Amino acid sequence: MKQLAVLGILAVLIVLGVKCAPGQHDEGGHNGSHHLLEQLKYISVDSLNYEFSRFDQVDKEKLVQIHQLVEGAEQFLIPDRMAEMKSYPCSNCHSKSLEALQAGKAPGEKKSHWDIEIVHAKTVTMQCTTCHDPKNFNLLHSLTGAPIEFNHSYELCGQCHSTQQKDWLGGAHGKQVGGWAPPRVSQTCTGCHNPHKPAFEKRLPARLNTEWLK
Repeated sequence: MKQLAVLGILAVLIVLGVKCAPGQHDEGGHNGSHHLLEQLKYISVDSLNYEFSRFDQVDKEKLVQIHQLVEGAEQFLIPDRMAEMKSYPCSNCHSKSLEALQAGKAPGEKKSHWDIEIVHAKTVTMQCTTCHDPKNFNLLHSLTGAPIEFNHSYELCGQCHSTQQKDWLGGAHGKQVGGWAPPRVSQTCTGCHNPHKPAFEKRLPARLNTEWLK
């Protein structure tokens, strides 16, 4: 993968006509690959500097393989979500049943996860236990009650969002991690969307169009 990245850099330099500055040649008169990386480390576009991510990003990620949801579908890797969850395993706090935890709260005491608001579907359609297993808080569960690990939450999302899941499996939906060169590594649904509030909020563009301000 790193060799492909270096070849890609060489192609970009040839197209852009970027040349090594004097004194950047090695003793043999050839450019070292580290010179190319240094030249592409920072590229200025419209007075904004963009720092390129390291080419070994994928090698450093904790990855897991997706479950094969469709016969003959391409197998690819996804980030290990459970390794990133700060409050996992949930059983560290949820040591009792949901009913017992709710009954043990004093009147007026702030509820657990008070900062989470479900803005996903109407309350008659969705509540916490629609996705979270009330008998095993370390797992999600399907609409039929089948256990689902947090790493494979796309199995849960795909029950309702089947079109998006099909596009994601084919590579047309979702973000690729570490580039397009094999092995394929893609973000899962929860890598981009907040599962409790999946719609993206309105925001200003990352780059402000100064022409509009004139």
